[in-house]
Amino acid sequence: MSLLPLFRWYSQTPLSVALQSSTWAFATIEMAHLLGLTLLGGVALIVDLRLLGVILPGRPAQRIARDLLPLLKAALAVLVVTGVLMVGAETMKCYYNAAFRLKMLLFAAAVVFYFAVHRRVADSPRWIGSGWIPKLVAGVSLALWLSVGVAGRAIGFL
Repeated sequence: MSLLPLFRWYSQTPLSVALQSSTWAFATIEMAHLLGLTLLGGVALIVDLRLLGVILPGRPAQRIARDLLPLLKAALAVLVVTGVLMVGAETMKCYYNAAFRLKMLLFAAAVVFYFAVHRRVADSPRWIGSGWIPKLVAGVSLALWLSVGVAGRAIGFL
């Protein structure tokens, strides 16, 4: 199934046309996107470094993960909204860009991994202190989120 018709449609919506013709819209939206990315990256880094046992040894990982969950959800919301708007400004460029496709796959994988695996391990006291499982989960999480960022950065170069 090709997404080309969807991208063509989106590129012709009044929103996309306005974004494409604006001098400052893309830069402003990208700034908000980067702030969301910074927030998400910070939350993920704090929780993952705690799971690895590198930081905050006196605080339970499940409490840290639970306390930071609202920030993570807010960051994801900002990233999705600003990401959709950024695509509207460069719709067809994104469709044909291999780095954009890779970023979207990695982003989906990172979000699914977070809510299906990472959160369960971080929220459960049974896993903490059990050695390699929290460390493996933290390592996979860090690798996924870093890959999303690298693929996103590559979009401008491909």
